[in-house]
Amino acid sequence: MHYALISFLNARPLWWGLTHAPRADDSFEFASPARCADLIAAGLADLALVPAIEIARIPDLIALPSICIASRAEVRSVLLVSRVPMEEIRAVALDPSSRTSVALAHILLGERLGEAAYRRIKFDPVERENLLRLEGHDAAVVIGDPALQFSKRRGPEIYQYDLAAEWNALFNEPFVFALWAGRRSQVERRLDETVARLEGSRDFGLRHIEAIAREASEELSLPFSELVEYFREALHYDFGERERRALRRFFALAAKYQLIGEVTDQQWIAESK
Repeated sequence: MHYALISFLNARPLWWGLTHAPRADDSFEFASPARCADLIAAGLADLALVPAIEIARIPDLIALPSICIASRAEVRSVLLVSRVPMEEIRAVALDPSSRTSVALAHILLGERLGEAAYRRIKFDPVERENLLRLEGHDAAVVIGDPALQFSKRRGPEIYQYDLAAEWNALFNEPFVFALWAGRRSQVERRLDETVARLEGSRDFGLRHIEAIAREASEELSLPFSELVEYFREALHYDFGERERRALRRFFALAAKYQLIGEVTDQQWIAESK
């Protein structure tokens, strides 16, 4: 089984068990969320952690039940960084490694500012290393480990909007960033076995949060205690009814802003027998 794994810190608990107890036929590719989606779309991975928005975009892709990356609070690793208040934003730089967070920024700006103001905003992909320069843009969508690092060193002249917290405030629902997914024909053939293995990997990772946080603290130069809190308070990894309902809302709003077509449950979620 070839897995495409999101390399960002928030995904580590989901694949920690897989990589620490691999099977003989396992192989792993670590990549950005967008690249993971491209790998599964091209048939270059059997299973992938994919941005939630891509479940609605990639034909024949189906999400696995019970597991996701989500937040019910400030997530700190998905930010809209701006030099002006949100209502004054007219140009946004987008991280090309992000797709769900980019769609979320579109939706939140539209819902907060109104469709007329939203339609006047320009959105441009910008290389990750240039995002925080804000050259020619009022704001930038910054995700993953760089967002975690930035949130610790921002100056008072910069507005920082946590996109998960903005979603929570608007809808009183968690926000789902990513899910395990694969081709329908392969996933449904071995669904229960696959889900059991991925749940086991997640549970192993959650039992070893301190080890994950200690490793990441050295890599990212962030305090160990804050990373433990990040995993235990900012994120959760259970895909239940509240998360499913929130994802339905996200898909409906993404369709409203013409980011995807219309989506039904039958198109995107596998069900255990």
